[in-house]
Amino acid sequence: MINLNKKPIFFNTFQYFKGDNLIALFITIIAAILRFYRFSEIPYTLDELSALSRTNYNSFSDFIRLGILVDNHPAGIQFFLFFWVKVFGYSEMAVKFPFILSGIASVWLVYIIGKKWFNSTVGLLSSAFIATIQYTVMYSQIERPYASGLFFFLLLIYFWSNIIIEKRYKIYN
Repeated sequence: MINLNKKPIFFNTFQYFKGDNLIALFITIIAAILRFYRFSEIPYTLDELSALSRTNYNSFSDFIRLGILVDNHPAGIQFFLFFWVKVFGYSEMAVKFPFILSGIASVWLVYIIGKKWFNSTVGLLSSAFIATIQYTVMYSQIERPYASGLFFFLLLIYFWSNIIIEKRYKIYN
């Protein structure tokens, strides 16, 4: 039997974005606009060129020995870049795109964590701050471990909060 009262899944998605969540979505869109402004014209910095030069090795062992062990930055981003540039190339837009997405997703995570820990006003103010200050906007546009580090740290806090605050003991947490 077909259930005619069941609403389509996209309707439930639209129901989620009302009230404070709609404001948070608007803040996240502003964050995306600020991070993608003149996206095709953002040049590489010297730090980025240094990291990209350490991805151009023919063997994985050379990459580890000469590309990761000589740098003081976390190895995860260098490891990610090694495979990312093999697939998408060395253009500024291709290399910077995942880091910009990390910066945008961080804005939403700040809202969710602030709302979960305190209230939605704290979440909205915190996400508006992270969305618009020059520090986070600029470091979201640089392919270094800053925006992705913030994103993964916020993910850690989010799932840790699910376990500690909400007592949700699921395997994915």
